[in-house]
Amino acid sequence: MRPRVVCNVATSLDGKIAPPHRRGPFVMSRGAEDSKRMKALRSRCDAVIVGATNLRSDDPDLMPSPLRVVVTRAGKDMTVAARIFDPALDGEAVVAHASTMPDAKRAELGARATLVELGEAEVDISALLAWLANERGCEVVLCEGGGVLNAAFFAAGAVDEICLTLVPRVLGGAEAPTMVEGAGLPLSIKDARLMSADRVGDELFLRYCM
Repeated sequence: MRPRVVCNVATSLDGKIAPPHRRGPFVMSRGAEDSKRMKALRSRCDAVIVGATNLRSDDPDLMPSPLRVVVTRAGKDMTVAARIFDPALDGEAVVAHASTMPDAKRAELGARATLVELGEAEVDISALLAWLANERGCEVVLCEGGGVLNAAFFAAGAVDEICLTLVPRVLGGAEAPTMVEGAGLPLSIKDARLMSADRVGDELFLRYCM
């Protein structure tokens, strides 16, 4: 069986997760509650998964998760200087990549992380979840996006729960990234069910099950 997948995301009122053409880290919420809940989620899950774009833009350490996973096609612009690969951190860093990753990049990242090839041009999400279950004993994993990675998880039918922070900001921009990027998902994907709703100040914390 694959692990249960929790997708955690904070969006603006107009559905954006970051401004268009951003340069460097961006934090959607201006309050402390969202960060506190994110860290609590990480601590309850067996692994945290992010996409390469998030890693390059925000450089998160993904702590306190004991297993930190980044998904990339070829490791472009990814370096061992990223905080996720800091040898001072507890636990393990994993790079899930496609066969397109060059040998030189494999040698560089392999010095600080476990490399797992799981696809030809793209990382196979079902294969990644099977590897996490079989090789690392994961039962629950947390996907922190961004939108491209979220789309891959939804397309694979692998999202079980959504933790959504709705932030009272409007970012605008046709090219601003959204929670789920790509060409769109089939209408056959079932609707989510609202399980809980908490309000802290002007922010809403919504929990859905698929």
